[in-house]
Amino acid sequence: MSNLKEAAVSPLFPDQPVGYGKNYRSANQDPITWENISELEYFVTALPDGSFLAGVSLPGSDQASSTYKFNEEEDAMMWIRQASESFRIKQANQEQ
Repeated sequence: MSNLKEAAVSPLFPDQPVGYGKNYRSANQDPITWENISELEYFVTALPDGSFLAGVSLPGSDQASSTYKFNEEEDAMMWIRQASESFRIKQANQEQ
């Protein structure tokens, strides 16, 4: 078991940025994340009472979601990621 711990913190394997995976096939080799592949713009705004407002919109059109209120910022970001994925799936289905 100690060998596994040593391998996990070995200088041969430095920490990698969080993402879907390394991108070795394009000029920009940063990790590919949901923010990179989404065409949607989003916002998260903190309110004085500690809650957060979040919404998404499609740039260049009048399509936008309603603004939703969340108790935690993580909940707001999760909703935005899910809305982005749902939009991407609907867009892919329309292209077929």
